[in-house]
Amino acid sequence: MILENENGLLLKRSEQLGERDWRSDPCYKIIFSPYGRSKYQTPHGDILIDRNEFLIFNPVDTHKQLQASTEKFLIEVQPSMLHAAAEQMGIEKMEPEFSFISLRHPQIQQWMSFVRDFISLHEKSNPPINQLFLDNSLTQLSIMMLQYGPGSHQTEFPTIQSKGSIDLVIDALKESYKEDWTLDQMAAVARMNKYQLAHLFKEEAGLSPYSWLQMYRLFRSQYSLLHTNHPILSIALHHGFKSVGSYNHLFKKVYRKTPSEFRRIHGMKK
Repeated sequence: MILENENGLLLKRSEQLGERDWRSDPCYKIIFSPYGRSKYQTPHGDILIDRNEFLIFNPVDTHKQLQASTEKFLIEVQPSMLHAAAEQMGIEKMEPEFSFISLRHPQIQQWMSFVRDFISLHEKSNPPINQLFLDNSLTQLSIMMLQYGPGSHQTEFPTIQSKGSIDLVIDALKESYKEDWTLDQMAAVARMNKYQLAHLFKEEAGLSPYSWLQMYRLFRSQYSLLHTNHPILSIALHHGFKSVGSYNHLFKKVYRKTPSEFRRIHGMKK
């Protein structure tokens, strides 16, 4: 099923889930994986989207679908929709670049479940789903993409409201993210052993505790990278990275570009 108008489209399909052609669309595209793992190929490597995770492709990002489990569910949003939402929300970065990481977020998941259930219930109805539903859905999704989608417009890695013990750990990491945390120290905050913590944290946040901490450090560094002239080495060390090499490596993995390239493209013009 495809619903579309000038602001974007919604696609839900349970057939033709194998390899597709290369695409490079002039819109933002958010891919959902409601049932199981999906796999996309890019010129920089493959990206996996696990169950209940989402991934956002930026306009003209080249990609190819390799695999989708049970169902393909995606929504394309025209840049003008995101620009309007960013302006209303007071976000300076009107054209955000989203990172190449898949993420799990409960608000996005709840929205996805509602929309999927609604169109499944009405896809054979007469009259069909009207355009007001699609317009409202695209507006809501644009707001949530800006709030919960990790990208160049963020000053913190998007966090979630999770179970009590994990919330304690996340709050502690956010407060002292520059410190040299060990898994044992994180487990002590949660009052559980480190194996329990690692399993529950991954289940709740979609990332391991250390990966989450590194991502939080990177996103906290983005303001300094884009709004100051501080050397990249000092920015990396100031935000908890052991070396500029580890900072560059993670940045390249997340954005497919170095911090210097990211600064040149997205930094404030003097």
